[in-house]
Amino acid sequence: MVAGLGLGDEGKGSFVDAWVRRSARPTLVVRYNGGPQAAHHVVLADGRSHCFAQLGSGMLVPNTATLLSSFMLIEPLALLREAGHLEELGVSQPLARTIVSRRSVLVTPFHKLVGRLRELSRGSARHGSCGLGVGQAWLDSQNPSVPSLYIEDLTDPVQLRQKLRFLQLVKLDQAEQIVDGLRLPTEHTESRLILDELGQRDWPTRLAIGYARFLDSGITLDDDSQLQRALEDPQQPVIFEGAQGTLLDAVHGFFPFVTPSRTSFANALSLLNGRPAQRLGLLRAYATRHGPGPLVSEEHSLTARLDEQHNVTNPWQGPMRVGWFDAVAARYAMRIVGGIDGLALTCLDRLQGLGPLQLCHAYRYVDEAPTDLAEYFVVASDGSLIDMKLAEQPSLHRQKRLSELLSRCQPVLRPLPAIESVRGDDGTPTAQAEDYLTNLLCELRLQPEQLRCISMGNTATDKVWP
Repeated sequence: MVAGLGLGDEGKGSFVDAWVRRSARPTLVVRYNGGPQAAHHVVLADGRSHCFAQLGSGMLVPNTATLLSSFMLIEPLALLREAGHLEELGVSQPLARTIVSRRSVLVTPFHKLVGRLRELSRGSARHGSCGLGVGQAWLDSQNPSVPSLYIEDLTDPVQLRQKLRFLQLVKLDQAEQIVDGLRLPTEHTESRLILDELGQRDWPTRLAIGYARFLDSGITLDDDSQLQRALEDPQQPVIFEGAQGTLLDAVHGFFPFVTPSRTSFANALSLLNGRPAQRLGLLRAYATRHGPGPLVSEEHSLTARLDEQHNVTNPWQGPMRVGWFDAVAARYAMRIVGGIDGLALTCLDRLQGLGPLQLCHAYRYVDEAPTDLAEYFVVASDGSLIDMKLAEQPSLHRQKRLSELLSRCQPVLRPLPAIESVRGDDGTPTAQAEDYLTNLLCELRLQPEQLRCISMGNTATDKVWP
């Protein structure tokens, strides 16, 4: 099982691709959360790349298969486009190697448009939505009074158009209520354009045609029996690939800056149904966050120096933000997932040549300490906050309060030596890189043998397996 232990963008796609390439047998990659908002970039040795959103990140390797579990939210038209790009890279019929759960929630353009309206309505207090409708579709699926569609609904074309039209009308009504509540002229103008698009009467027909192409693309619809057969085969390699980051978890994340689904191992464990599996966590060698929300170790000078090729500023998430490695947040993430067996550390090469480095090992509350501070943090004798406490009975109110407290925290930084070069002539980490890794493992309270992979570049060949 693979999970990012940060706020997303930890390098899950690159790691899964490299892991699959190490396997002696064809691998099944199971996606156990998220949907089309994932962006798992894999870079080939010749510089070409692919952004995996819904497909498993091992699909560039021949004979690898993807299984999209019932915990996934599926946008069929986006999946067709993703498969099309893989074919342009020379991958033959990727959807013929793709299995989709019939019980997966369907994400439609109606969800995307209403979700964008909701984000616009928040003004300067945006949550950092990706703007693809995943959150809206998931919330609808949890509300019995709101219509939801599932992959299995696509198999009845007559009923499908009626259901799509009904869903469109419901979303149109919701959207009109949102627009009526907006006051800022610029937002109102943009919202009216979205509202007009949502109201187009030919949506059900266009979508039904697109969904028919999806069903004819070679995919296999499944009732989850194929996964169980794969898990019962001791010779079948299976990787559970998570999306987003653990700190965005719907239950234990920093509300409201969270994704609506579980980003811990919870869904994967449910699919495993008691079977054992290795727990692998991924972290960058420094902290990042794409969009708003707590990032205590943020350092604006690092943001300027560590620019992103793939995670660029966009109208919905906003800018990519960068900070020093945050051991407090990472330890909290490890508690959320119930501990890890091994760690993969990515982007170590990006620290090369930055000069003296720093590591966030504690927080300090900048104002007079509130009376409830100890309910959320382990407070040291000098007043520093050395750990975040995991709630036994989490609630949105509690996680929102945690976010508020984090917004008033500053990092307590420990200076570390510069890394002039991360890789020696033999391809292994230099002494300077090893020193940095030792400090990180110490702060994370992990043993050296738990470091399973070090990424010192974009491609699979840039991975070192200690």
